[in-house]
Amino acid sequence: MADIKKNIPAVRRQQILDWLAAEGSLSIRELEKRLGISHMTVHRDLDKLAEQNLILKVRSGAVIAPAQEIESANQHLCIMCARRISRRSEFIIMRQGQAQMHACCPHCGLMLLADLDEVETALTRDFLYGQMVNVFQAHYVIGSDVRLCCVPTILCFSSNADAQKFSRGFGGRVMDFSKLLTHLTAIHQHDHHQSKSEPN
Repeated sequence: MADIKKNIPAVRRQQILDWLAAEGSLSIRELEKRLGISHMTVHRDLDKLAEQNLILKVRSGAVIAPAQEIESANQHLCIMCARRISRRSEFIIMRQGQAQMHACCPHCGLMLLADLDEVETALTRDFLYGQMVNVFQAHYVIGSDVRLCCVPTILCFSSNADAQKFSRGFGGRVMDFSKLLTHLTAIHQHDHHQSKSEPN
């Protein structure tokens, strides 16, 4: 694994999940060796994955979570594309006096947000650190080498510096909320016009 990827928690944790899916269990010592990171960093990564019900943390390491636990962690479906929602990319919209609306990623969330009024707040996860951030104040990378679900992939970052650094390593363009929403709306309008002009 390239050194730059070792420093990105979300990328490290996905690698741990991939190994666990293939091997069933891994010791903390083995993860330290494979990832080249400290004992405490391994524990932090495993704690995060365990919080999301993706793994079970045991005394000497971790095992993949039973299917029913993963199912319960991802019980919401995206209101836009009906995909199951992963905690690492979830997008939540709260409106006055109404139930929360859930989308699978910033792509779907922003398209949904463009058509709504009376929005109190909207939150999505920082791709690097996993904490929920205010959608309107966040920075985004669109079209990077990292693929989540919807295309073009949009990744959220709490700071412009993090977004720029990620873009240098993995490609894509950095935009703030308003520029990204305008850009994404234009893409979808173009695609809509293209599909209407194609012969049946």
